Formats: sequence, C-alpha cells, structure tokens
Amino acid sequence: MSNQKLIIGIAAGVAALAVVGIICNKKGYTLNSILDKAGDIAGKVKDSVGKIKDSAVSVSENAIQESKNIAEKAINSTSDLKDKASNAVS
Repeated sequence: MSNQKLIIGIAAGVAALAVVGIICNKKGYTLNSILDKAGDIAGKVKDSVGKIKDSAVSVSENAIQESKNIAEKAINSTSDLKDKASNAVS
C-alpha cells in the first residue's frame, strides 16, 4: 500500500469520526449519555444471562435427580429378579 493511500484512509477515518461527533452533538447525545445507555444494556444482558444460567442449572439438577431415580428403580428391579430367580432355583 502506498503512503498516499494510507494518508487518504486515515483522513477518511478522521472525517467519518468528525461527522459522527457532529451528528451526536446536534441530537443532544454526549459521551456520558451513550456510555450510560451502554451500561444499561450491559446490565440487562448480564441479568438475562444470569436467568438463563439459573434455568440451565435447575434443568440439569432435575435431570440428574430423575436419572438417579431411574437407576435406583433399575437396581431394585434387578435385585427383585435376582431374589425371585434364587427362590425359583431353591
């Protein structure tokens, strides 16, 4: 890339930032108001992610408990079958 293209690119970037700054000032936006809005959005996202995490933990805990219950029933059924087979052989 030639130096001339680099300088033109930098100048275009600076001009674009200046235009954005002018538009924001005319509409009454300030850096603090933009940062406040960004902070509010970040807080909402954090709350949403926390709720999703809590829901996922709850669902996984329920699945683990249900799996334990099924395993316990299977063990009890196997034990009963073993006892019946043992009695039948006797």
